[in-house]
Amino acid sequence: MDLLSLFMIAVMFATIVFVIGRYACPKHDRVPLIEVDHVLLWTTLRRGWHALGSFGPLTYYPDDTDGASRA
Repeated sequence: MDLLSLFMIAVMFATIVFVIGRYACPKHDRVPLIEVDHVLLWTTLRRGWHALGSFGPLTYYPDDTDGASRA
């Protein structure tokens, strides 16, 4: 039962990533769902994963160039 629930969670997550990847693509480049093959499926999942990763923290922490700690 645990394996089935883990599988269901993975399928739901992949579906969400697919939808995000599909709508991250410009509308004029989208292929109809009936024409999606394994290559387009993988590309859309990658695009969705990268779109999710772009929402990360945007803060920049500069390196301590002189080596001295300042308090």
